[in-house]
Amino acid sequence: MTLGLAAAAGLAVLVGLVFLTDGHALMTMAAAIPPTALIEPLVFSALSYAAMARSYQGIAGAADCHLPYGLWLRITFVSNTVNYVVASAGLSGFAVRMLLLGKHGVGSGRAVLISLVQTFLTNFTLLFFIAAGFLSLVLRQQLVGGELVAASIALVLFAAVLVWAMILVGHPHLRRRTLLWLVGAVHRLLRRVVPRRAPRRARLWRFQHNLDEGFRFLLERKRRMLVPTAWICLDWVLTSAILWAAFRAVQHPVSPAMVLIGFGVGLLFTLVSIVPAGIGLMEGSMAAVFVSLGVPLEPAVLAILIFRLAYHLIPLVLSVFLFHGIFRQAMRDGTVTRV
Repeated sequence: MTLGLAAAAGLAVLVGLVFLTDGHALMTMAAAIPPTALIEPLVFSALSYAAMARSYQGIAGAADCHLPYGLWLRITFVSNTVNYVVASAGLSGFAVRMLLLGKHGVGSGRAVLISLVQTFLTNFTLLFFIAAGFLSLVLRQQLVGGELVAASIALVLFAAVLVWAMILVGHPHLRRRTLLWLVGAVHRLLRRVVPRRAPRRARLWRFQHNLDEGFRFLLERKRRMLVPTAWICLDWVLTSAILWAAFRAVQHPVSPAMVLIGFGVGLLFTLVSIVPAGIGLMEGSMAAVFVSLGVPLEPAVLAILIFRLAYHLIPLVLSVFLFHGIFRQAMRDGTVTRV
């Protein structure tokens, strides 16, 4: 019931965002997009999923888990598209990866480790890319007045998070204390907000322990993490390039720095949202960022919708049809709700 209400609220936000635009201008702009202009975002989307699968394969190899690339590509595709149906801060896709890896002989502990390490590296590099985008805007003096102040504050905050994450990686005792505090805070928050869906405390403690093991794994195999991290960076470049290409498709190109900021903020809202695929929240947050940076609302909304189509909707449809057996089993087994 909570999930249904959240989805309805997200759709309401999305519809409201479209109504805020000039409908005639939006339709005219959409009609002027040549079909060939949509090829570029779709190509970047396919390459992004391919790079993501390579990062998983590299981390798995460092954990002495050797599976063929084609299998990792299917697992990556299905687990990520499941997140677009059921939201829980990425944990739904995490659980699906556990299921699929288990069916190919990978133990649960090893599967958890691989997923946690990849998730940490992915989110860490995302924060780095967002900070780089804000830094670029500040240094290029593309903003003035209040916008410049807001960008500077955001830059400091993102930089602080990155520094704190690096400190935690190198200090085990501080890391364990911080993770214990975070687990307790998350458990209290979930008990208040969604008491029926809140996981048991024991599951969260186990998750915290596995996360600490993931940090230790990173430290013990620092050199072997360089190649997977490079694939993850390429994945983010390609994913943000989808949005960059979408703005080109609507004939309103924007700078890569602006794309990184709007893209990163929208993705962060999607990750922490209980709304399936962050519907409405991602579009609203991205549009708000781009409009605040001087992009007209109509091309911003249209470009964001093209991004949603290329990176979320079309891959979801392909996942259902190409891997329908795996997709249906993952949904039926209820793994999308486990922690």
